[in-house]
Amino acid sequence: MPYPIEIKSSSSLNSYQNFDGSNLTIGGVEERAVSKKGYAGAFMGAGTDFKNDAMLVIDLKGKVNYDTNGVFNQNLRIRNTIGLHNTATQIRYSPLSVDIPLNKNLSFYANPHYTGKYNYKTNAWTHSAGVFAGITQKIGEKSSLSLEIQRYNLQAIKDNSGKNWGVNAILSYEF
Repeated sequence: MPYPIEIKSSSSLNSYQNFDGSNLTIGGVEERAVSKKGYAGAFMGAGTDFKNDAMLVIDLKGKVNYDTNGVFNQNLRIRNTIGLHNTATQIRYSPLSVDIPLNKNLSFYANPHYTGKYNYKTNAWTHSAGVFAGITQKIGEKSSLSLEIQRYNLQAIKDNSGKNWGVNAILSYEF
């Protein structure tokens, strides 16, 4: 029996702050087709690093749940950035992520992943393994705030410098 599909629209403001002082802030809108089996969606917005680049950001996203509650899943994001100094396509795949509800309004999540990124300006591929984990708190009926910590470049596990750590905040509103 097929699962019903619901269309969900949201806006978000995302701030990724690395411990080396670099950052990326992105705001935009997203449309998702959601069912008990997962979702497929697209995001479009604008981003900046507040130093030398502003960019258009277009994401294609998908998630497939391994269970009917969506606690265990796999997900894929293809991010395209078109900027003055940075034009790239990034593919991030996570074969096993968790999203654990702690109560009605609070959940914990963890997402180990592989990332490949092609920079069109330099014609170079970069590859990385990473993980982020955080909590999402619902704020009222339609808003949520997520706070997470991220470790980049797990392939260089001994390099705990600021370039490999960051904190992220995501404010979302569903309309």
